[in-house]
Amino acid sequence: MTTIRPATPVPTARPLGQSAPLPPPPPPTSTPEELLAGVDRLLGTATASTTGVWPRAVALLLRHALEEALRRYWQARKPQLAHCPPHAQALCLESYADPDTARRWSATWAGLSRACHYHGYELAPTQGELLAWRDDVERVIAALAPRTRR
Repeated sequence: MTTIRPATPVPTARPLGQSAPLPPPPPPTSTPEELLAGVDRLLGTATASTTGVWPRAVALLLRHALEEALRRYWQARKPQLAHCPPHAQALCLESYADPDTARRWSATWAGLSRACHYHGYELAPTQGELLAWRDDVERVIAALAPRTRR
């Protein structure tokens, strides 16, 4: 006959009511400025072999630069938000940054997201559209960059 012993309670790692500490964010692969430099290279070197590919590649790089700039903004300002999805971060942005920057981030991100998805019945973004988005991304990056205190 086997005797079953009562289970011993497992001690908790932290007191009840306290949230777990957030893990550090993954190390970034590129800064927003490096991503913009990649965009500039692609915009300046479109060739016949990259026809049909480079516009969406540029849109993806621009969107990633926007997301990385936002993640870095939250990491410096409110680290808990740096772990949230970009959409949630964008919703909080108007409360912390100026409303114009928040609207520009959201509008640019939405346009780039549409451009990133391939649909057989839609044309890729034009170079003019990409250049306009590039300027908007550069403005948002500058607005979200940490400022040195005097």
